[in-house]
Amino acid sequence: MEQVEKELKSFKWTNESFVEVLLNSNNKESLTDILKLIRRYTSAVVIHYSVDLDSKAKISIGAKTIAVA
Repeated sequence: MEQVEKELKSFKWTNESFVEVLLNSNNKESLTDILKLIRRYTSAVVIHYSVDLDSKAKISIGAKTIAVA
């Protein structure tokens, strides 16, 4: 999550910017923690679910994607 926050801080936000979260549907309880962090920077969040993802979530900020273990 530290890497996600670092990327959120350094990202150049515009009115068209958004964060995309691909969440492991087997681990939905982590969504609360992820959203608390993201909403400090933006409320433009798109959430998708995937079954049996190899990590808790994959968070895309601009062109970068970060896996959350």
